[in-house]
Amino acid sequence: MRIALLLLCCLAAGSPLAAQAHGDRWQVTTEAGEYLWDIRLVRLDGDTLVFRQADTLGAVRVAQIAELRLIRKTLVHAEGTDRQAETMAALMGGSDEVFDLRTLEFAARLQAIRQLLLLHPPAP
Repeated sequence: MRIALLLLCCLAAGSPLAAQAHGDRWQVTTEAGEYLWDIRLVRLDGDTLVFRQADTLGAVRVAQIAELRLIRKTLVHAEGTDRQAETMAALMGGSDEVFDLRTLEFAARLQAIRQLLLLHPPAP
């Protein structure tokens, strides 16, 4: 019984979904106003940003990216009325890091994404 449980835990820990659980979560807004939700950045491949969404790899051209948003986990204990504003800010993404690429030329967009990948390396 113990061996089966240990084997199950090892398999779960080695799965791609378990590895993703520790990576940064991102959201991409495209120039067309579409959203790519709950993604993990994988790499920059030429002029294309490769990402993982659940168990699928996807890609979006850098020229189509308007905004990148790093979704921060927030833990708030809403005890008492003085913490209501903090709770609302957490629910509204107040602790997210937002990177607006709309004002950047294409080369600057590529450089910004390279820097983000260095600051927030993808999970293995």
